[in-house]
Amino acid sequence: MRRPLPVALLGTGSVGGSRRVTSDWLDDRYDRTPGSTRRRSGVATRPWAGPAETSSSLAAEALRRALAAADVEAADLDALIVASVVPEQPMPTTAALVLQRLGLGAGGMTAFDVNTSCLGFLTGLELAGHGIAACRWRHVSVVAVDLASPGLDHGDLETSALFGDGAAAAVLGVPRAGAGVLATRFATYPAGARLCEIAAGGTRYNVSQPPPRASDYLFRMDGLGVMRLASRHLPGFLAALLDEAGTDLAGIDVVIPHQASELGLRFLRQRLGVPADKVVDILADHGNQVSASLPTALDVAARQGRLPPGTTALLIGTGAGLVLGGAVVRL
Repeated sequence: MRRPLPVALLGTGSVGGSRRVTSDWLDDRYDRTPGSTRRRSGVATRPWAGPAETSSSLAAEALRRALAAADVEAADLDALIVASVVPEQPMPTTAALVLQRLGLGAGGMTAFDVNTSCLGFLTGLELAGHGIAACRWRHVSVVAVDLASPGLDHGDLETSALFGDGAAAAVLGVPRAGAGVLATRFATYPAGARLCEIAAGGTRYNVSQPPPRASDYLFRMDGLGVMRLASRHLPGFLAALLDEAGTDLAGIDVVIPHQASELGLRFLRQRLGVPADKVVDILADHGNQVSASLPTALDVAARQGRLPPGTTALLIGTGAGLVLGGAVVRL
């Protein structure tokens, strides 16, 4: 068991896109059998960004809400870490654009982006914890944001039915005695590298060197393949994470998973043995919001009063790559 990272969760905030898109509307819009979108995805309604909304505008609003919950001023932040799978633009960083929206253009603080697929928030949490532990930073915000809707292939029911847009933020700081990140763990299995991908839009395929198909600019996922690979590794991964934290599932008060899919959440409850009443499940009215998914569930849990001081929470999920990630946090 390692020494806990001394970092406290001071406040959280989240926001979805302003459009509420129902599964019934998607059935009608894309000529699907009535009820098929809901049955396939488990999602009744999901937020999509409106025409004027961008990654940085949603991220900035989520951060404002987290700062208000933490009673911390934006100018008091020492660092901003933004996690996303697809940035607002290739450069500058989305973090720089968020600072600009917050009116901190002349501040000179540390700000950067990270990308660990759907688990970027956990990467940011670990980095923030190390910075606070080293007395380098006192207040850090980690913001996760993704707009999935522009990259969906609506000819593919499996993927287009599942995803929503949103941003979620946490303000982190120096903890009270006993609180902190007890353990973090990541594992990558590149045998799954092609199971979830956007093939074009980077240096391989782009406007100068077009891909074989225009659909290569859109998201593609083999959900069953992801589940098969993840199910082989998740039990051992979770056992190692809990062992490192010095606890077991009985010692976990609340489980906050990435809202990967209805099948993934069922696996968590049935195969990994997590009691259903401990799981924060927001899939039906949020969808999978990619990197914003897990921290949005964290914010929902906080607003529901499920994270009082002394709570031990397990944050866990999967991402493209295939990446497994988790953290055990004492609040």
